[in-house]
Amino acid sequence: MTAAAKPARPQKAAAAGRSTAAVPTTIIEVASRHGSTDAAGEATLRQLPMLGITGVREVRVSAVYEIAGKYGASQINQIARELLADPITQEYRVEKSTPSPAFLIGPHHRIEVWLKSTVSDPVGESTQNAITALGLSEPVRVRTGRAYHLIGRLTKGQVETVLNKLVSNPVIHTTKVTQR
Repeated sequence: MTAAAKPARPQKAAAAGRSTAAVPTTIIEVASRHGSTDAAGEATLRQLPMLGITGVREVRVSAVYEIAGKYGASQINQIARELLADPITQEYRVEKSTPSPAFLIGPHHRIEVWLKSTVSDPVGESTQNAITALGLSEPVRVRTGRAYHLIGRLTKGQVETVLNKLVSNPVIHTTKVTQR
């Protein structure tokens, strides 16, 4: 396991001479609404028996966005609502805001997978451009990743197996594992 590192990759705003030090950073997580199909979660769950892991009863996969820039709460909610989440099938939460039912999943292991700062993040770059297209100021940086929520009984070794053999590549990803 490695801790998710803050990206040092200069994107357009940083390259334009704006300092990235002490810039507020917000994490937005987008997940399937409770009761909606989570295709990525179901696909991950189907692959677990091939790794010898049978104690997981559900996997939920969510997209995570790290946005560095000076935005107010209403602007962050606008970005999440109008750009990142499909209002029909998805819900979002901002950092540690009160979770909606899509995020109330009980005890589980959470694996965050982020691209390393030395790896191109085209989704992050597209998101950065789209934020500007909403009429908001350009973010200093946008980084994207995935969060895998494994619900069920797992040993630490099994979590490591999922991490290393299924959801991440240590050459291009940084990861963070927590048990909630």
